Amino acid sequence: MDSCNSIIKQGLPKMGCDSRPVKGYERRAVLINREDVDFKNVTMAEDHSNVITSLGLKSGKTGYEVHQMGSQPYSGSSLALETNDFYKAVTKTLAIAVLENDRDTFGGFVDPLLNGEFVAVVEHKGKGKDNASAFEVLGFHNGLTLTALDANVYGDQYGGGLFTLTETSAPVTRMYLGETYEAGQALFESLLEAAE
Repeated sequence: MDSCNSIIKQGLPKMGCDSRPVKGYERRAVLINREDVDFKNVTMAEDHSNVITSLGLKSGKTGYEVHQMGSQPYSGSSLALETNDFYKAVTKTLAIAVLENDRDTFGGFVDPLLNGEFVAVVEHKGKGKDNASAFEVLGFHNGLTLTALDANVYGDQYGGGLFTLTETSAPVTRMYLGETYEAGQALFESLLEAAE
């Protein structure tokens, strides 16, 4: 599929009984320093320009697991249309709740969010046909950066805070990881191991 061609290539079929809509994300995600992604070796599926088949990291680099609690992990995350003067694009947000006042968490995770640029991989609860649309990559094109911070010591984050990362001007609505669920899961897990 050519993402530069704005001609639709299929219709929207009736949803079958074996595929019901499901809200939300799973609890685990991977957050990666964007400069650690080995972009020169990223590969895309031949028949889907929005599917990444290889997403490796530079030597010695790793992604970091982000685990969320509660019934709605990453609540507040969204996609939104961005209407510019000459080109429409997408704004993507990822909301991460930190649930404790801990110096290691704030020094090693929260403070680097202030000026960092990131790529994240999340897993949808609704995984699509054949579970092939489970893993989504955010920040791939323009990076996720911190755009909002709400740290109320009496709030729902219990002395931690709610941190919103945003990618603006993304040229596609969603980027997926892996052509199958198994391939996406293997790539997801590989991002949590130090690259050789």
